[in-house]
Order: sequence, then C-alpha cells, then structure tokens
Amino acid sequence: MKRNTANRGRALEELVELSNERYRQEGLAVIHRVPAAWLPIRDGRGRIVSAKIEKKAAVDFIGHALVPGGRALPLAFEAKEVSRGRRWPLSRLEEHQFRYLADCARTGAAAFVLIAFWEYGRFFVLPFPVLEEKMDAHRREGAASVPLGDPGTIEIFFPHYLDPVLRWPELFIQAAVQGGQKGDAHAADQLTGSL
Repeated sequence: MKRNTANRGRALEELVELSNERYRQEGLAVIHRVPAAWLPIRDGRGRIVSAKIEKKAAVDFIGHALVPGGRALPLAFEAKEVSRGRRWPLSRLEEHQFRYLADCARTGAAAFVLIAFWEYGRFFVLPFPVLEEKMDAHRREGAASVPLGDPGTIEIFFPHYLDPVLRWPELFIQAAVQGGQKGDAHAADQLTGSL
C-alpha cells in the first residue's frame, strides 16, 4: 500500500510559522514559508480537476534575522521530521535542497536543517557547515543518518527556535565567507549540548 506523504512535515512547519509570527512582531526576524509551484490539470471542458507540483520549492523557509551588531542576516532552512526513532536519514534531504543551502551558506546566509524528533518531543538545528561534513562523509560510505543529540546539532526550543542563529550566526555560515575562519571556538563548545 502506498503511503500519502503530501502532509508529512506539516506539523513542524506550522510550529515554525507560529514562531515566525512572534519573531516578526518582536522585530527580530522576517521569515516566510516558500510554497511549491502548482500546475493545474484540466479536463476536456477546461475545468480544473486536479493539480501537480510543477516546481518544488528550493527549501521550506527563507528570510532574514537581526543579529548582534544590528545587521540583518539572510537565512534559509529546511524543516524535517522523524515521527519515530532516534535518527534522521540524510537521504531525506533532496539534492536540490542541499545545493540551495550550500549556495546560501557560501554567500553569507545562515543555512541549516531544523529536525523534529516527535517521539521524544525534541528539536535540533543542524548548521550547514556540519551538514556538509556529514554529507561528504556519507558519500564516502560514512554514517547515513544524524542521531538525536548528535554533537554537531544544537537543541532548540519553541517558540525561540532561532536563538542559536541570533546569538552565534558564525556557526551557520560557510567558513570561506568568514575569511577562512571557523567561527568562535568557545561558542561552538557551548553549543554542543542544549541551549
């Protein structure tokens, strides 16, 4: 039996959207969900009877956030869910999504994957530089998933899921953009656990 996956991820996206409205009201961030482009399918009389995705969205969310120093930092992220279990398979990130996050990170945007482990009621962000390392390792026959609480992830809490980006944006941007430096080592050490 084929499973319907059309609404997979919707619960997490709704949680993010509620938080985004709060960030907007507080003047800290403006973030929008990126819709997919739909193509209507018409019957012989020209009536719309169905629709199919014409073009997938690059990622789920894009926008910008106000970071220390009063500057606006562009950001892009994909929201992913694990309904049961302690591992998020890297294969659930499509190649076009990875490429888009890579392009964003290399041009100075904060890029990451937000992962919900619903069975445990815990949420994590996976900064792009860490995601890239994991994908490179996976392509060389390395680990195929990111376990709950992986040292490269940062646990977050709603409605303040953007706190790590607002506090330590350098952890989410490609090192080449930062002048070849990997960011503040002290901040990275602090974030290996929960916020």
